Parts: sequence; C-alpha cells; structure tokens
Amino acid sequence: MSAVSFIPEGLSDRLSMLAASGKVMKQSRVNAPTVVGDERTVVADRTIDFLRRLHPQKTAENVAADTGIAAATVARWMDRGSAPNSAAFLKLLGAYGPELLCATMDNPASWIDRACREIRRERIRTEINALEQAYQETAA
Repeated sequence: MSAVSFIPEGLSDRLSMLAASGKVMKQSRVNAPTVVGDERTVVADRTIDFLRRLHPQKTAENVAADTGIAAATVARWMDRGSAPNSAAFLKLLGAYGPELLCATMDNPASWIDRACREIRRERIRTEINALEQAYQETAA
C-alpha cells in the first residue's frame, strides 16, 4: 500500500511530497517571487527616487560628495543596474538621516515619522524666514 492511499481522496492531487513517516509536507511555490527580493527592489526604487528629488541635477556626483560613495556606483543605482548594499545604505542614512528612512519605509516607526516632520517643519520655517527677509529688502 502506498503512502498516498492514506491521504483523503481529492487531496492527493494537490500534494507533491510526503515525508518518510507518511506525514504531508507542504509544497513550496516555485514561481512565487520572494518577499525579500521584492522588498529590496522597492527599497532600491524608493532610495533612488529620494536621491533624485534631493539632487535633481548631477545626482550621482552630489550623492558621492555627501556620502563618499563612488559616483559610478551611484550612477549604476540610478540606471537600475544595481541597488545599494547594506554598507552603502548605512552611508546614505548617515548623510540623509530620518528622511531617507521615511522615503523608503511603508510605515516608519513613530519616532522616525516625528523626526521627519520636524526636519520638514524646520525647512519650511527657514524658507518662510528667507521669503520674509527678501520681501522686507524689496519693500525698503
């Protein structure tokens, strides 16, 4: 008697493997993309988008100046030929801080979100001050 005969009718066609004990082993999905690979692609795309928004002109050169990462490496990321590895991502994080995390994460932790909002708030305050100063100079 085969091990398959112990399996309820109709279920045996959906199973691909049985352990030596006769217990059912789950089948792995061969064609399913790995979550890690998908997440890495998403993070790489979001990182590149962030860098392009931050430095719309000469992105690779500016990122290289900010981080010490070779401009050619950054250019490969920009062309989607490769993605930042963990060491490079840490250098990016050191240069761009919580804003990089907010740009790359779906749901950043509350402390990261607060830090990003504070950075944006300070940036807006600086712009307002510059605009007020420019207005006062033209009004005088």
